Amino acid sequence: MKQLSDCRLLLVDDAKANLDILVAGLKAEHKLSLALNGEMALQLAARTPPDLVLLDIVMPGLDGYEVCRRLRAMPETAEVPIIFLSSLEDVQNKSRGFEAGANDYVTKPFDLLEVRARVRALLKAKAYSDSVKEQLTADLRVARDIQMGMIPHDFSTLEKDFAVELAGVLEPAREVGGDMYGAFQGAAGGLVLFVGDVSGKGIPASLFMVRASSLARLLGRDIAGPERILARLNDELSSDNPSGMFVTMLCVVFDPASGRIALANAGHNRPVILRDGEAPRWAVERLGTALGFEPGLTFELTEFILQPGDTLVIYTDGVNEAFNPQAECYGNERLLHDLAAFRQQPATAVTTGMLRHIRTFAAGARQSDDIAMLVLRAKDRPVHAEPPGRIMNLELQAVPEAVAHGVEQLRLFCHEHQVEEKALFALALALEECGMNVIHYAYEDQAHERFHVTFERTADAVVLEVRDHGPAFDPTSAVIRNLAPDEARPPGGWGIPLVRHYMEEIKYTRAGDENVLRMHKRLVPRAA
Repeated sequence: MKQLSDCRLLLVDDAKANLDILVAGLKAEHKLSLALNGEMALQLAARTPPDLVLLDIVMPGLDGYEVCRRLRAMPETAEVPIIFLSSLEDVQNKSRGFEAGANDYVTKPFDLLEVRARVRALLKAKAYSDSVKEQLTADLRVARDIQMGMIPHDFSTLEKDFAVELAGVLEPAREVGGDMYGAFQGAAGGLVLFVGDVSGKGIPASLFMVRASSLARLLGRDIAGPERILARLNDELSSDNPSGMFVTMLCVVFDPASGRIALANAGHNRPVILRDGEAPRWAVERLGTALGFEPGLTFELTEFILQPGDTLVIYTDGVNEAFNPQAECYGNERLLHDLAAFRQQPATAVTTGMLRHIRTFAAGARQSDDIAMLVLRAKDRPVHAEPPGRIMNLELQAVPEAVAHGVEQLRLFCHEHQVEEKALFALALALEECGMNVIHYAYEDQAHERFHVTFERTADAVVLEVRDHGPAFDPTSAVIRNLAPDEARPPGGWGIPLVRHYMEEIKYTRAGDENVLRMHKRLVPRAA
């Protein structure tokens, strides 16, 4: 805390005799600067900002009221205590002085002991206030370092593992903010990306951001689908949210083998796809509902293929809602127009280039909101040991027609890889039985649900894998018994014995919130 003897007082009075009295009474306790008029006082204050100002009102040129208003408008003296020393005793004059920004008002002729006491009181209050602000500033610097440490900066490992380019940027409007982004390997081996924006700004938003970001990372490593990640995250945030805050978020899962993007949106800005030879376009049309309002929400799944060279740009509203000094908004049209220049450009060129566009547009205007961007650019597909076409992945809706479609795709896959009809029959039966069990028992005939199926042709077998996120159920340990015709069919029913009979190997695991059933059908070697 600053000592009183180190504090500088600016004494402003056009009467030298008054200045002499003040100097004689204050020089032993404080450093002093003197001014005989308002213009000189403003020059001194700008050059050497004082800790307190003793200011006369009636002066030639600028009067004390105007000097006070200008001192309050200067960043260097906006919070410096100001005491009026004036012979004007009317309540109206005193009121006008306080309206101009004064902290105290002493009438002439003044008692020097009273002036010294009021000066000391205001200086002690200012020193304490400055100390608290310095501590808060230091704490905010630490909070900012912690917050910035939570977002990824080095994407090299993910770029190598997933054959992509990644770039991210986060610039809070204040010391700390509520924007966030993340990138990591998810539950099913895909690349999970998320970008979020918490309502509000400052410390409350940053604390809510930490909670939402941490939960998103945990859930993304345990749940495969982006729409289900958001649904679980919404339930968690809604169940204990006394502040009533909410967060918009976009969640993306990228499969490097196929280039498939699975995307779900919780009230966030629409991401943009950049493709060579095409105009930038929105990746989704609907925004969805933000997280944290109420539990039990569902989120729409959007899927598309990101071709090599394509770029997906995800951002927060600090980008498209930036303002310039004329209060004009950057806007979505300008965003799409400026992004067109970055087709086929590296991911880092997109983030740095767009920041440059935004700052040029803002023209020095104060940043009104946090800015976050996360950019994904697809490179050439990674090369796997398996020859092309020996693995097929399907996502099926939980309806019988989708199961029939899956069986048809299995037949085409087996014919392409010269699988004999006997093995094809067994595989088709297993897929049909397992698929119908997922629909009726795992999802209870909820048609909006989805499950995943994978066919893999190995050297001596076809591997059939079925994944669903229904309740945990291990068909390999289910007890099989004969049932009377009118008895209720248990999960699996009569299909489990058939699958066990036709498949040489069946393995069940519970991976996160998913049931994973892998079935092997060995193939008979063809005669030479």
